[in-house]
Amino acid sequence: MDTIHTSLPSVTVDLSFLHLVVSQLCHDLVSPIGAVNNGVELIEELGSTPDSEAFDLIAQSGQAAAAKLQCFRLAWGRGGASSDTRLADVRQVLIDYFAGETRIGLHWPADAATEAVDYAPGALQLLLNSVLAVATTLTRGGQITVRVQIVDTGAPFEIDAEGQNLRVPDVLPELLAGRARAPLDHRTVAAGFASVLGQALGVPLSISQLSPELIRIAGKLPILSFP
Repeated sequence: MDTIHTSLPSVTVDLSFLHLVVSQLCHDLVSPIGAVNNGVELIEELGSTPDSEAFDLIAQSGQAAAAKLQCFRLAWGRGGASSDTRLADVRQVLIDYFAGETRIGLHWPADAATEAVDYAPGALQLLLNSVLAVATTLTRGGQITVRVQIVDTGAPFEIDAEGQNLRVPDVLPELLAGRARAPLDHRTVAAGFASVLGQALGVPLSISQLSPELIRIAGKLPILSFP
C-alpha cells in the first residue's frame, strides 16, 4: 500500500528556481496592473467626465490581477499545500485565472464526488501547477480540459491542451518525470514546481503528445480519506 503523507515532505530547491518563480509572478502581474494605471491616466485626461470605457478597463484589469494573485498564492504559496485546500477551490481559482486569458479556455465541470475527497497536502498544488504547465504549450491559444477520477488507490487525473502549433519545451517530459536537471525558464517554472511536488509526494507525472494539436499531462493524486 502506498504511503500517504499527512504533511508535505520537506524538499530542497535551487535558489535560481525561487528567482524564476518570483520573476514569473511579476511578469504575469505587470500587464493587468499596468492596464489599471492606463485607466487612471485616461480618467485624468478626461477631467471630470470619465467615460465607461475607462472604468471598464480599470475593473477588468483589477479583476485579472486579483485572479492571478489568488492563483499564484495557491500554486506557489504555503496555503496551496495545506490539506484544508479543496478541489473546488482550485477549480474556481483556475476558472477565474483563465477568464482573463482571451486566447485560452478552460473546461472543468464541477463534480461532487471528486470535490468531497480529502487530498494529501500538496496534491492539489501539484494539480494546479500541472494545469499552468500545460497552458504554456498553447502559444497560439486553445482549450484546456481537466478530468479527475476517484479510485481505491487515489485520484487519477488527465489535463489536455488542445490547440494549433503546440510548442512543448524539449526539457518538459524529463522535467515532469523528475529526471531533468536542465536550466528552467519562464515557460517551465510551473512544470518545475510540479516536478518538485511530484517527487516529494511520490507521484510520477507523464506528458504525451497524442496528436499535433493535443498534449496530455497525467498523474494520480494521493488521497487522505474518502467522505
